[in-house]
Amino acid sequence: MKIEEERIEAEKLRVKEEAQQLALLFETVGGFKVKRKGGKGKQIFGRVKAQDLVDIIKSQLQREVDKRNVTLPEIRETGEYIAELKLHPEVTAKVRVIVLAN
Repeated sequence: MKIEEERIEAEKLRVKEEAQQLALLFETVGGFKVKRKGGKGKQIFGRVKAQDLVDIIKSQLQREVDKRNVTLPEIRETGEYIAELKLHPEVTAKVRVIVLAN
């Protein structure tokens, strides 16, 4: 029984360490650029959603992130924003999202 508990604890620790490494990778990228059709001034058509960020992460870093674990502010104009990615119950990464108009 004790061996099984140790194995489970080791697996939990391994998963947490992987999440921490992934968080470090996301935070050192510098920012993810999202291009949208521009409107008047800084306005963009539509808005940037969590799925947009997930798609960019997958294409640039070949990493899977569940869109339900992405927290984005309301993005309806160009500029720089901070998104939070919950990678593990104890690990959260903050990434920059740079919104540009086409």
